Amino acid sequence: MQFQTSQTQTEIPPALLTLAMIRRYYLPIASRTLFRLISSGRFPKADIGIGGKLRLWKRETVEEWIAASAGR
Repeated sequence: MQFQTSQTQTEIPPALLTLAMIRRYYLPIASRTLFRLISSGRFPKADIGIGGKLRLWKRETVEEWIAASAGR
């Protein structure tokens, strides 16, 4: 006999985030808009760059930026 539970679990974002993950978990905006925010300096630069193309942000960096932006 199998039981199914109807628990809704909140998905916790990983510690390192790609641009796609930032858009999925935090900012539901177009990729181009996020690129523009980064280029203009209004979004923090990546914490880690791998191979020149892969950029990763720490979850804390993104959350701090969102908190600071909300206070404006």
